[in-house]
Amino acid sequence: MASITTILGTDSVSSSRIVINNNFVALNDELEDVAALLDTSNQTITLTGMATSASLKVRENNVDLFKVENSEIVSNLSAIFNQDVTLNKGLMHSVYYDAATLPAANAYEDTTYVLDAGTVVSPVTLAAADNGQEITLIANGGSVDIDENNISGVTSPIEISASGSLTLRYIDDVSLFFVIASSNCNVVY
Repeated sequence: MASITTILGTDSVSSSRIVINNNFVALNDELEDVAALLDTSNQTITLTGMATSASLKVRENNVDLFKVENSEIVSNLSAIFNQDVTLNKGLMHSVYYDAATLPAANAYEDTTYVLDAGTVVSPVTLAAADNGQEITLIANGGSVDIDENNISGVTSPIEISASGSLTLRYIDDVSLFFVIASSNCNVVY
């Protein structure tokens, strides 16, 4: 904080000129310190220590791209972790209930799709996913067949029996899903 010397009401302006100049120098020095951290031209801030705040928001066009509050972190961006990720509590997967169809290519927004055997058209065709994306399909209310054409090594439709599940991972290099796990399914290779 800049050290400012107070000019008294009884001081004359001419005799206070040195004090006024010293106050301006102190303010200018303090502003230079702030300018070293805050680049207003590029709208960046550079800190070497800790920033403390009750919340943090990264916004663009009135959309919260990344938000940290005292109860949650919400990211509306893809995240890339180059180091280990430790989860001390459970991992929650998103679920789309009673799907009659699956999303179009590269449009899977959920990790689990509960397929309604009464409304889904079998065999269900799988559209391409994003590289490395994993989806789980669950048959609800009866069995559901999954078309084998986009699944590596599978030679006939996969039958997911009622309450069965099939977990698949998409690999872009070969443009195919791979079976990761199946329960109460008929998978023929």
